[in-house]
Amino acid sequence: MQAFVDSFLASFLNPANLPGHFAYVLLIISMLMRRMVWLRVFAIAAGAFSAIYYSTLGDWVSCFWESLFSLVNLGQLLILFIENRRGKFTGEEQTFIDIALHGLERAHARRLVKLGKWIEVGEDEVLITEDSTPTHLYFIVNGTARITRHDRPVGLVGPGDFLGEMSYLTGKHATATVTVLTPMRCLTFERTALRAHLERNPEVRHAMEGGFNRNLVDKLVKTNTEGLPALAVLSEAEGLPPAESI
Repeated sequence: MQAFVDSFLASFLNPANLPGHFAYVLLIISMLMRRMVWLRVFAIAAGAFSAIYYSTLGDWVSCFWESLFSLVNLGQLLILFIENRRGKFTGEEQTFIDIALHGLERAHARRLVKLGKWIEVGEDEVLITEDSTPTHLYFIVNGTARITRHDRPVGLVGPGDFLGEMSYLTGKHATATVTVLTPMRCLTFERTALRAHLERNPEVRHAMEGGFNRNLVDKLVKTNTEGLPALAVLSEAEGLPPAESI
């Protein structure tokens, strides 16, 4: 056993093997990257150092495969760069990306935006009904809506807010009704199609779930600091029960 340990340490600490060690470290780092660009960059570097290492050993077959590994990742990085540069987002699309998909590669964001549909919603229209399962997830870019639970107003939502995200995440019925107060423009996603897309693209799912969490905090803060006075006025004007904190 001691002979094995001594042999392992002698090989591991041999300066000639440092390029090989460094290549594996870079490969491990690449697997830890959340952004595809950096994953590709570290993978290319790992393959390059491995190719150099195997060339010093005269192992040209391994050198060939490591070089091919780097070239494939370089090609994928170039494709990603072209996709990220191609086309521009509208102001409304960029607002959605900044809030819902913060830090996501533009190519992934573009595919998700294309999956959605822009709609215009008129005043007094009900988007989500309490105790029902919403068919769509909504992202508001313009307009406001009132949230009621058991006919009692509990909140207001507006630009930058999601609607139906809690039901989407939990798979349960909606716990409140959402009624449009002022004409609204939304980006909508059909729930089944959205879930399938996010299951195929975990990096997009992580980014969007982060957007859900940030927006939930924002809605709680706005409701308890800004929304309740406005709701009290609306409740009195419409003869509804008093607004309550959430």
